[in-house]
Amino acid sequence: MPDYPQGRGRVSLEAAGIAIDGVSIAGHESFFKLPGFRTLLEFGRAPDDTLAYGTVCLTHGHLDHAAGLAHHASRRTLTGLGPARVFAPAEAIPDLRLWVEACERLESVRYGTRFEAAVPGETVALRRDLELRILPGRHRVPTVGYLFSEVRRKLREDLAGRSGPEIAALRESGAEVTRREEIPLLAYPGDCGPEIFDAVPELYGAKVLLIECSFFAPEDVGRAHAYGHLHISDFTERADLFQNEFVVLTHFTMRSSVEEIRAGIAGLPPSLGRRVVAFLAP
Repeated sequence: MPDYPQGRGRVSLEAAGIAIDGVSIAGHESFFKLPGFRTLLEFGRAPDDTLAYGTVCLTHGHLDHAAGLAHHASRRTLTGLGPARVFAPAEAIPDLRLWVEACERLESVRYGTRFEAAVPGETVALRRDLELRILPGRHRVPTVGYLFSEVRRKLREDLAGRSGPEIAALRESGAEVTRREEIPLLAYPGDCGPEIFDAVPELYGAKVLLIECSFFAPEDVGRAHAYGHLHISDFTERADLFQNEFVVLTHFTMRSSVEEIRAGIAGLPPSLGRRVVAFLAP
């Protein structure tokens, strides 16, 4: 029997020029490789092709997202790749560290995993042109989200029309001649209930919103919200608010068939539905 049901396994897609590859099945496994950012979102079960990713953004400690933590660390050590840098909610780090330390004792190997507390509101420079902002989460356990933004430096508007030598002279005098511009590229709030939209309005503005939509059946609205998850109706109710170029829906439960998922997305208002992509295998 295959590890993944038909249509629910490995997915590779591109949205607004951003490549996303991974698996997302609620309660089973979730991880997303972002090769353009050299970052892994979640561990899932840490298949071999995730090992090269030395920056990992973990949203919360549920095992469908975090089970591969120690395997990832162990395999990176075995292959000489060195310790990974793992962002995670501050409240979860003590238990994550104990987990890794227990595995280190079992293997008599030191992984050296570098945990960094992901504190909402803080930003981290991943590259000169790429910034990671930590977003608040809304789930049943401590959770954070992540926003990746391109950082550009542009000439100050009031200096438009000035000659090159004039601008160079200003720069040499110590004056700031450029302004900083952030372009929100991809937002990912992790598992979340509908409260996330009021708590993190930035979700609506990223070029790509990678977000869960765990439930589709009308009778599952209460179940979705009780367990801190989203239902397709939560998107219908807010259809006019999404400014994203693409909304990639993920984390579908096995309660919904591929046909039900596609039908639910087809029922979204056209203004939103034309921009929605299901994270499903062909």
